[in-house]
Amino acid sequence: MAYTALYRTFRPTTFSEMVGQEHITKTLKNQIIAGRVGHAYLFNGGRGTGKTSAAKILARAVNCLHPKDRRTL
Repeated sequence: MAYTALYRTFRPTTFSEMVGQEHITKTLKNQIIAGRVGHAYLFNGGRGTGKTSAAKILARAVNCLHPKDRRTL
C-alpha cells in the first residue's frame, strides 16, 4: 500500500466541503454562478488555511465543460 499524505486524502472537492472560509467560498461561488470570473486570483494566507484547496476547486469549476448544476458547487 502506497503512502498518501493526509492533506491529499482529506482535501475538500467542493466549496461546500471547505470549513472556516465561508466568506471566501460564497464570493467565489457567486462569481462562478454569475459567469463573471476574474482573469487572475491571488490566494494569500498562512499554512493550512485552504489556499490550495480553494484554488483547485475554483479551477475545476471554471474549466468544467458540461456543468450539471452550478448551484451545488
